[in-house]
Amino acid sequence: MESWSTHHLYKVILDSLGHEQANDLMLYAQRLRRNGFPSIFTLGHLSHITQVKYKVLHKTINRKRESINYKMFSIQKRSGGRRVIHKVSKPLSQVQQFLNSSILQKCQNHPASYAYHKEGGIKKCAEKHCGARWLYKFDLKDFFYQITEIDCYKIFRSFGYRPLLAFELSRLCTTTKLPQYIKDQYLKKNDGLEYYLPYQGLKLPYLRTIGVPGLLPLGASTSPMLANCAAFPLDRILQTFALQNGLVYTRYADDITFSSYIDRQSIGKLQGYIIRYIREAGFEENPSKRRVAGPGSKKLVLGLLVDGDEPRISKEMYRRIDRLLYGAEKKGLSSTASYYEFNSTYGFHNHIKGLVAFVGSIDQRRFEDFSNRLRLISSKWSHEIIE
Repeated sequence: MESWSTHHLYKVILDSLGHEQANDLMLYAQRLRRNGFPSIFTLGHLSHITQVKYKVLHKTINRKRESINYKMFSIQKRSGGRRVIHKVSKPLSQVQQFLNSSILQKCQNHPASYAYHKEGGIKKCAEKHCGARWLYKFDLKDFFYQITEIDCYKIFRSFGYRPLLAFELSRLCTTTKLPQYIKDQYLKKNDGLEYYLPYQGLKLPYLRTIGVPGLLPLGASTSPMLANCAAFPLDRILQTFALQNGLVYTRYADDITFSSYIDRQSIGKLQGYIIRYIREAGFEENPSKRRVAGPGSKKLVLGLLVDGDEPRISKEMYRRIDRLLYGAEKKGLSSTASYYEFNSTYGFHNHIKGLVAFVGSIDQRRFEDFSNRLRLISSKWSHEIIE
């Protein structure tokens, strides 16, 4: 991937449009570079940088490639139920990977946020709660789906990108191709583009600009960090609340955890404030996943036991992974996926890969054992892994 020289572009615009617009362009580029972001001037420039056809980008923004850009499959959640994953087409994935690596990975993460960036991680997050007497756990319901293209537009604008380009980038990172229950619950009509552009009457080179704003797709490389950016105000207010009440606060994606060494606290009052702050930040708490663990009870954070000096994986988790691998070794991926009620062999295979990777962040010896077994399974039953 390559970028245009700002000086070269300055000369071209100077020759065709004059000093005023050329100077404006240089200032725009300098502001972005100063903040560590790449200079992207137009959709055509983005096409040139990513080597993805302009026509593909334009149709994506116009919502005319939804079925081509995204294929959906489901995987089983650890907590029960199913999660729909979007597999992104190669051209759009190429653009999203550029936006993620060149822009989103350079964003400032809140110190209490531990997912989706190299300074974070499950172990680092869980370590913050080791030795606590009390754990208060909350879950953000449908985390990615509560973040719209309007939120993404505001994020790209905050980085310094111009309104039209920020709109285009937000469309490249969101979709309206979603499970029906998500469409019914979260895809809502808005009053038009004016709702999130800074002024009315902006003429856009797109037909489908008014209607329902797209949402973040699970599976796109841009979604995790956009979600982190959208949740930054929530992290800020919950961190402040934690410090004021002698609590430790962390968020890992949609998992929110507070911990305390103090015995006497009003649990009902704490929960009331936390739920209120979650809603005021534009998110929704999942009541069915709310947990309180006091002295003497089992304390898990992100699947890790935090009752000692360091986080550790539970025996139940080891047994679960061993059971899945054993089934695949003896019966094959397809039969084992069917037995455990996965919708696809591909989804089941990815599920095991995720569990093995989880072990890798904590226990290297068991990780190597599980990895070797999974590698042999993947090789032996490769013909069954169908996307």
